[in-house]
Amino acid sequence: MQRLFIRFHVHLLTLDDRGQTTAEYVLLILGAATIAILVTSWATGTDKITGLFDKVLNSLIDKVA
Repeated sequence: MQRLFIRFHVHLLTLDDRGQTTAEYVLLILGAATIAILVTSWATGTDKITGLFDKVLNSLIDKVA
């Protein structure tokens, strides 16, 4: 019985944890996607992107002309 316990303990110590890294990457990607969606919806509702785009284009047109 003691040999079985020792073999089980050695097995637990040598378990592979590659799945944990994959899960961490998935959580990181989900978090980044959530933040991107929130920022995009905020910027779309406030017309901040349109104003910024207009300022950049006007600045480029002024420098070229």
